[in-house]
Amino acid sequence: MPGIAAPVLAALTQFAVGGLWAQTLVPLPAIQRGFFALCSLSLLSAEVIVIWVLGATAAGPALLATRAGLPLLGAAAFGASLLAYLVSLGLAGEKGVRFARAVALLLGGGLLVLEAWGGGEALGPLGFPLRLGNAGLGAGLLGLAFVGMLLGHSYLNAPHLPLRLIDRLSRIFLWAVLARGCYPVVTGALLLVGGGLAPGLALAGLQEHLFLVILRLGVGVGGSLTVALIIRNCLRLPNVQAATGFYYVAMLTVFLGEVLGRFLFALANLPL
Repeated sequence: MPGIAAPVLAALTQFAVGGLWAQTLVPLPAIQRGFFALCSLSLLSAEVIVIWVLGATAAGPALLATRAGLPLLGAAAFGASLLAYLVSLGLAGEKGVRFARAVALLLGGGLLVLEAWGGGEALGPLGFPLRLGNAGLGAGLLGLAFVGMLLGHSYLNAPHLPLRLIDRLSRIFLWAVLARGCYPVVTGALLLVGGGLAPGLALAGLQEHLFLVILRLGVGVGGSLTVALIIRNCLRLPNVQAATGFYYVAMLTVFLGEVLGRFLFALANLPL
């Protein structure tokens, strides 16, 4: 049985990439740079954990010259770009910050491609694009929940911030959760039609890991959807402080759901 370390590392990478992407939804001039710096420092810390674990499990320098070493090299390059972006927030002008962030986003996207490329052969020709879409959705959800949480805290220190900033983020988060809920259905239909997933094997996998499937969909999708609706209701009042508290819950439900989704794929090729 595969361990839980790989799914957790994948979720941490998606968190770092998605958090960087979600920052772009908050205009640079609209808020102090300390917000972006704190967010980026958290993302960099997560990526450092990934680099450290991958480096500790590497067989040696020769591994880096093989396909197996690409995740470590990619994570190191992305981590370096995050550090450069963090430094640019303190030293560079707006154009320099945007350039550093664009480079980091490009390298982060490459990491998601590497993750999708590294498996999924059992799903046939649709395996790569479906895994890439899965990783992108997971990154978006994790990033939106995290940036929304930090943005909510910014309103406590700067109540003059326009409500539209967090309102737009919460709307996109709600649509992202809905897309995540629909994705397993769309993926399953495409695989069944395309012959990439045998119905018998899929049903056997669902039955064998039914509890994990229910937990993944119930918490990762159902729980996140409930929290997203509550956040939207809080912002209609408006009550940013309450919405910020529920973003903490969203971080837990989304992260647990994404880890379980990767774990189920490793166990039974279930694209959840």
